[in-house]
Amino acid sequence: MSDQGHINFKKLSTEQQAIRIQSLAAVALEKFGISKQAKLDLLHYRENAVYKVEDPKTDNRYVIRVHRPNYQTEQTIRSEMQWMEALRDAGVYTPTPLLGADESFVQTASVDSVPEARHCSMLQWVDGSPLSDGNPTEAYNLLGQVNARFHRHVKTWDIPDGFHRQSWDEDGMFGENPLWGHFKDLKALSKEQLDLMCRARDVVLKRLEKYGKGKDRFGLIHADLMAENILLHEGNPYVIDFDDSGFGWFLYDLATMLAFNIPDEEEARVASNAWIEGYRSVEPLGDEHLSELPTLIMCRFLVGLGWMHTRKETPLAQEYTGAIVEMACAHAETLISSQ
Repeated sequence: MSDQGHINFKKLSTEQQAIRIQSLAAVALEKFGISKQAKLDLLHYRENAVYKVEDPKTDNRYVIRVHRPNYQTEQTIRSEMQWMEALRDAGVYTPTPLLGADESFVQTASVDSVPEARHCSMLQWVDGSPLSDGNPTEAYNLLGQVNARFHRHVKTWDIPDGFHRQSWDEDGMFGENPLWGHFKDLKALSKEQLDLMCRARDVVLKRLEKYGKGKDRFGLIHADLMAENILLHEGNPYVIDFDDSGFGWFLYDLATMLAFNIPDEEEARVASNAWIEGYRSVEPLGDEHLSELPTLIMCRFLVGLGWMHTRKETPLAQEYTGAIVEMACAHAETLISSQ
């Protein structure tokens, strides 16, 4: 596609882009050995485009994910699938990935109407209802249990050769080239707010350096393990959406849940306590780790501000940037004053 075509694609509405990407997904289906007659229905299109696939020849259902460009590579997607399979072998319920005709988890497809070729991956469909549909306290408790099983597995897993995922460490979150963009580039921050974020970042760096990256606190994490990313099927919790998974501090998983999704202070306290109780029913979690939870929540806010900058043209960023800035500033003031 020409440069002009690339620009025009970006100017399309989300719905129009998703229609074009669906044609690319249809091409990828053939590479996974799925019938041309398969029906594709859009599930969501925020970062990646994700479609439900129904194959009339076999009555099987799947999910195909068309990955956005310039985020995950073929190697990192393959590594994601390897970790999902290892977790399943360890007793954590995850969807089963599909191999293509060439025995690869990743198939790359292109069509003229979409700029750049896109990597695609497929999973078996999982029936179930999101954990977020149930009792909140029970959901957060189960979320903590699942998280503990993740971390218990990671502490002893021998990572295979060629495995590569991003790192949600100091550099990955707010170094020179952060994974989701730099908070300092967000135009919505006033001079005073930017100064506050920089001071909070400095506090975070000092605390993380002291906290360290021992095996009991740092390793592979989901990095987006919220209630909506767990589906309950026949009483079993299936974990989905590993796209942001990588190396980081274990409690960053809890920080991710608390930072944006539960602005109410009392609800956040209840959710955190339920999560911790659930976690400790499976795996030890000392108070020395929990004492750094405010640090990791601040990390998530700084990462989120970077995301708001790099996705500033999206409806999500346009709607929530102001609220996120306000929450980040409030948390930064509390963190700094506690030193």
